[in-house]
Amino acid sequence: MEQNLYERQSVTRLIFMFSIPAIFSLIVEMLTAVVDTSFAGHLGNQSESALAAMGLLSPVQVVFVALQTLFAISTAIMVSNYLGSGDSKRLHTYFQTGFLMTLIVGIGSALAAFLLMDPILNLLGAEGEVRTLAQSYFRIYLLSVVFSSVGYTLTSVIRAFGNPTAEAVIITLSVLINIIGNTIFTFGMHLGMTGIALGTLLSELICAVISMMYLQRKGQWFHAKRIKLKEGLAVSFSLFKIGFAQTIIQVLAGATAFIVNQQLISTGGTSHVSIWNIANKLYMLLLMPIIGITQAVQTIISYFNGKGDATKKAAIVKKTMGYSVAYGVIITLVIYWLGQPMLHIFTSDAEVLSAATAVIKVIFVTFPLLGITYTIMTLFQVTGKEWHVVMLGITRQVIAMVPLVVMLPWLFGTYSIWNVSPAFSIFFAIPLADAATLFISLILSRGVWSRRL
Repeated sequence: MEQNLYERQSVTRLIFMFSIPAIFSLIVEMLTAVVDTSFAGHLGNQSESALAAMGLLSPVQVVFVALQTLFAISTAIMVSNYLGSGDSKRLHTYFQTGFLMTLIVGIGSALAAFLLMDPILNLLGAEGEVRTLAQSYFRIYLLSVVFSSVGYTLTSVIRAFGNPTAEAVIITLSVLINIIGNTIFTFGMHLGMTGIALGTLLSELICAVISMMYLQRKGQWFHAKRIKLKEGLAVSFSLFKIGFAQTIIQVLAGATAFIVNQQLISTGGTSHVSIWNIANKLYMLLLMPIIGITQAVQTIISYFNGKGDATKKAAIVKKTMGYSVAYGVIITLVIYWLGQPMLHIFTSDAEVLSAATAVIKVIFVTFPLLGITYTIMTLFQVTGKEWHVVMLGITRQVIAMVPLVVMLPWLFGTYSIWNVSPAFSIFFAIPLADAATLFISLILSRGVWSRRL
């Protein structure tokens, strides 16, 4: 019998074969948000308001991304797991159930947000021109949520079947369409924020359709069948349990982003939201390779977990951690040397650029440590320790970030520490929270290392 990709390649080669396309895919996918922000930052007199609108909407977008991961990542993990064990029947059952649950969550969440749009915008603090621009973008963005959810699940499954290059090609194509669509709708047709949203909608729709066609052409689409209610609920819960941890972490991140925005508005005004928006976009763009390598090895670890090969699992985890830490060190050095030129893709406003440059020099301080934390979280998620992942998410977003975001402005304002403004002091919460999360993750992982995986 011909060996599959997992069996033919060495551990190192597998990591690179899966990670490079996954990293590329995530960077390209993140470029959708970067492109939208960049276009918003070049709307002439509306640029600052448009950047503020995108910044205020970012917590809600984080929640939508969290809901997309709920069944996307878990479906891919189970597909690769049963591919490893050779159980084709269970593989297709999990694929079918994951796809249907993705549709339900995507449609349900978009519809709920549409019905609650005004209260959501009120809660976010959108007013005046910022509110008008946010509303124009948000209405159409909600339509793209459904297609984005489907596309994310299907591209994750494509990777799980051992086709990471195809995943990268599909996502790249969708982002190119987004850039072209944004250009035509925003500047060619002069639709402003509405044009930016239409470009995103078009790209997500095409990504979902092409992914579906690819899987069907390769004969990897699930074999549709009637699933008994009891079995369907059991499979759905199993998928939910795997994806729940990652979803909770991202929902908490959205809640924290909301608190950060409100603190920035109260201590410095909406201009600080604009500054934070572009600094955070650069941070997230450069974080994608770390997320990419850890997401890519999820399917590899899951395959060997299903096969019962503990030695290869251990080698994958250790190598992944080493590669991601090395990347983090290099990127931090680059940011300190070339941070401001990199921010030019978002805006040409000299004042905003200067402020954002100072922000990224703070938030990237602990960037090299993130690779260790993300690798440990991946190991927990694949080996059935989802609550450890949730605990780490709570540590960062609730125990560390929220108190720091609230306390630091008061502390720096009261005691005039280093002559740092209360609004700017908020950004120190990020490296402090990252350090605390790493400390807890190392404590929780001690038992795992002692068992040598």
